[in-house]
Amino acid sequence: TLYDEVARLAALSPAHPEQVVLIAHGVACWHAEAFARLHPMRLAKLVLVEPACPVTRRPAAFLEAAGTWLPALGGTWGATALARVAGPLTHRLLTGRPDPSGVYGMGKVLAAMAGERLARRGMADGLRRLRAEMPFPEVAVTVLGSGRGDGCARRLAAELSRELGTEPGAEPGAEPGAEPGTGGVRLLRTRRRPQLNAPEAVAGAV
Repeated sequence: TLYDEVARLAALSPAHPEQVVLIAHGVACWHAEAFARLHPMRLAKLVLVEPACPVTRRPAAFLEAAGTWLPALGGTWGATALARVAGPLTHRLLTGRPDPSGVYGMGKVLAAMAGERLARRGMADGLRRLRAEMPFPEVAVTVLGSGRGDGCARRLAAELSRELGTEPGAEPGAEPGAEPGTGGVRLLRTRRRPQLNAPEAVAGAV
């Protein structure tokens, strides 16, 4: 669940007054935002890479329930065999890159990915409730999007800026490491996917 992921982040973070820079990608941006709202004093900066838009469509009830026990099947022979056959190929098709470490050939990784996918609606609902209950802290935020598919990045930057009462600092051609825009929210767009082909943009945002 959303709160389970926040609890994991909190367990890995040092206690206040030490602060962390939190970097998240995709659905993990929901976890990072929730952490910021629940533990604002422990956060120095937030970097959100290609954030996913909160989903509204709920999966079938039996599929949603399956998300709670799928991770337990990750160590079974069937899951391992399926992952070894389909995992690396699927990873290459989606990212265009190989999987030299064999991570996506592990059954527990495949099961965790499926479980996370099925839990998205519940996590999105949890984030909406949290946004209504807990304010977003005044920390520096960089939202990175790429190409034509950066609608979710633009939307999130606008929503956070609106909540803080500011306008996002949109920087389509900004150099990595540029200062955040007005109100601490910066929208940075790259031509290529930052986590795969432009890691310097992520490093510069930190």
